[in-house]
Amino acid sequence: MARTNDDVILPFNSARIRDKYLVTNMLGAWEVLDPAEFRLLNALKPLPGTPLWTRLKERGIVVDDKNILPMLQKYRELNSNLFSDTSLHIAVATTKCNLSCAYCQAGAVPQEDMTYEVAAKVLEYLFGVRNTSVSLEFQGGEPLMNWPVVKFAIEHARQYNTTGKKLRISVVTNMLLLDDEKMKVLADNDVDVCTSLDGPKAVHDKNRKYVSGLGSYDEVMAKIRRFKERFGRSTGLLATITAASLDHAEAIVDEYVRLGHTEICLRPVNNMGTARCSWSDIGYSAEEFNAFYGRAMDHILKLNAKGTLMMERMARVILTKVLEGKDPGYVDLMNPCGAGRTTMAYMPDGSCYPCDEARMIGEDMFKLGNILLETYDDMIKKENLQHLLQASCTNLWQASSVFSPWSGHCPVVNYALQQNIVPKVHCSSQHKIMTGQFMYLFDKIVAQGAALETFKRWLAGDSHGKK
Repeated sequence: MARTNDDVILPFNSARIRDKYLVTNMLGAWEVLDPAEFRLLNALKPLPGTPLWTRLKERGIVVDDKNILPMLQKYRELNSNLFSDTSLHIAVATTKCNLSCAYCQAGAVPQEDMTYEVAAKVLEYLFGVRNTSVSLEFQGGEPLMNWPVVKFAIEHARQYNTTGKKLRISVVTNMLLLDDEKMKVLADNDVDVCTSLDGPKAVHDKNRKYVSGLGSYDEVMAKIRRFKERFGRSTGLLATITAASLDHAEAIVDEYVRLGHTEICLRPVNNMGTARCSWSDIGYSAEEFNAFYGRAMDHILKLNAKGTLMMERMARVILTKVLEGKDPGYVDLMNPCGAGRTTMAYMPDGSCYPCDEARMIGEDMFKLGNILLETYDDMIKKENLQHLLQASCTNLWQASSVFSPWSGHCPVVNYALQQNIVPKVHCSSQHKIMTGQFMYLFDKIVAQGAALETFKRWLAGDSHGKK
């Protein structure tokens, strides 16, 4: 920390992007400098009273007793997740599934259905937290294979929300069991439905198959159309990127455009769960994903330039943090991570895990307890959760990264990949992919061209939800 009279240059990180230098600090302040300006700052010699010094103070790189409090308030807004209870509650309605997807992250677990007793306890947890806004998300397996309990929880959640919490309910499903009766219940109770659509038929069917080997694309599309035409409800879509996707960046984006969607989530596959068994067929390097992501984003920006709105979710989340200084509530970009703090997952037997990935790995080291036996306050005080959160602090493991004010790290995924919750950051595919996404976006920001104007329009529209 360098001090000039009452002014302080906060510790900063930097990276060269194009012919400029990006400078950031721990509070999330950033500025782009030309080489001459950067040399002055790096030598701690920018002169007080000069235009550069004034700019650095306005941007929060230099602080004094006048702008430090506003900068701390901006830090709170950027990291508002630090000041709330668990908001996302994931109920694993069943571990059974009617598909055999190549990239499934869930490991081999006993087939088990959630009971009414456990579902009722999940609702007690949901409405017992101090948040005014909560989300209940049903997952599996395939949650519709335990429809009676899912229906019970949905209807009772609406009925017993006596504290007036803002309640969002969603079901993550492969759609195949979604008949008219189930669609009506979901529509009547304002339940969001999310499914996987990995791209055009050839790509999707390569990834998402029945046990028999038959692809699921045609049936999924029929259910999506039925839900829209009969009940007026749109379906949220996620695209998981496997090796089969890498040559089809433009076609995957175009499939979403064809369906009338304005946002696509290009989600990298993780080498965990049953996906390990097929990794030689579905996997790729971080560099290969980043090349795919760059082509997809280039195509998305071209579509926007021609008047077709299309956003990429991770890009929009990063831009919300960088350009608006706001916390979009995206678990993967929290520091420390959102495990337990913002997310909890409940298995059919009541076992409680701090996040979706932890329950998929299923090891006792991540298990917090059982909701039939312990309270929510018991869970969030568990020692293994504290260790997990400590291991996720990006300022410990990637303190020199220029993107650390906005980055996150998942120690559970890191454990699956490196067998250690403490990451070897620069060997981590997570870190490499996230860095690649930041680099792509800042390259466009530094260029100050049409892409930046497109990004600003994405944020102004606010036509998006949160993870």
